[in-house]
Amino acid sequence: MRFNKQIAVILVLSSLLISAIGAALFLYYENESTKKENAQQLTVYVAKKDIKKNSLIKEVDVVKTVIAKRYLLAKPLLKKEIINKFAKETIYKNEMFRKEKITNKVGVEKSIILPFKYNSYNISFKRFENPNYSLLKGDIINIVSVYPKSKDRNNMNYQTRYVAKQIKILGFLENGKIVEKAFRKIRKKVKSKSKKNKKPKYELVKVFANEVVLDINDKLILSMTNDYNKGKQLWMVKTNQVITPPKKVEVKQIKAIKKTAKKTVKKIKRSYPYKMYRPKNISETRTAIIEYEDSSIPEVSQQVTIKTNRVNQCLANNQVLIGISDEVMVRSIASLKGRIKKVLYKNYIVPYKSKINKYWYETCDGRFVHKYEAKEISFKKAQGLLNANKKTK
Repeated sequence: MRFNKQIAVILVLSSLLISAIGAALFLYYENESTKKENAQQLTVYVAKKDIKKNSLIKEVDVVKTVIAKRYLLAKPLLKKEIINKFAKETIYKNEMFRKEKITNKVGVEKSIILPFKYNSYNISFKRFENPNYSLLKGDIINIVSVYPKSKDRNNMNYQTRYVAKQIKILGFLENGKIVEKAFRKIRKKVKSKSKKNKKPKYELVKVFANEVVLDINDKLILSMTNDYNKGKQLWMVKTNQVITPPKKVEVKQIKAIKKTAKKTVKKIKRSYPYKMYRPKNISETRTAIIEYEDSSIPEVSQQVTIKTNRVNQCLANNQVLIGISDEVMVRSIASLKGRIKKVLYKNYIVPYKSKINKYWYETCDGRFVHKYEAKEISFKKAQGLLNANKKTK
């Protein structure tokens, strides 16, 4: 049967056409699905106002909004992943919260540890019926609880009692940061309406702390919380007790203390006698091949155990190191990540094969020592130090 060339060309062209139509349909449906996916509306949380660096993010600072998926540049966070976290850097109004800008703890430069005797317990000023913003760090307060005896609203009798006495004020918190005073005035820039006056204007603004930090023991915390839940009325009473500051140590006394400390350190100073590091002898197994002139005899291979004394070999090379660090680490490989096989001490004499690079020496047993922990020394000098050490014994 004769093959028709025209029919073959038609078949090829039709197959190409079908393939092109299939590819076009595939790309069309993929494009439509991508459009639908990008047009999908997602709920995200943005900043309601500017949040400064190291500020605590509260629920009032967060607002919910809807945005198309195609405009998202990062994975949106859940509300629980944002609230009660700290801002790593300034988060601006209407900016979406991102993981990179949020942290679980305040920055190191802003964090201050308040010294306390029992428990550092912070409580909101809103919990008190009479918040006293004149309190200062170191003041002593008593806390009174007021709660109704009966549930009858027409004839309510109230009961009062002290739930916490002689409580020391450790400090105050404002938006998660420690501040010195509960109330203060700050100067705030005000934009001038007139364009001619370019000098910035300032006005005094009253600022109140959100929470007071108390030094309080476990029993008083439980008692105060229990009474608060009964009637939700706590009252603070400032006492006239004053915390006496610790006596200042004079400069002469400090110097005398430092001198005595140095003397005791010198007395306790550890001695490092000169010792020789002797690695274990390791036997090596080598394979020898016995050949014969007569081709009819096959080659014979035989294993032979050859014992070598590595200590004598290294000593014959007259290459030694001396430990200069309090602890000399003998490692498995020439890296600080290498496993520590042995710990030597200062003044140890260590025979070595060679210096493999500018940092590491290879010892006789195939281990490695860093140049910051040991240095090269002449073999003659090493022998003299070891002999002198024997004589002192």
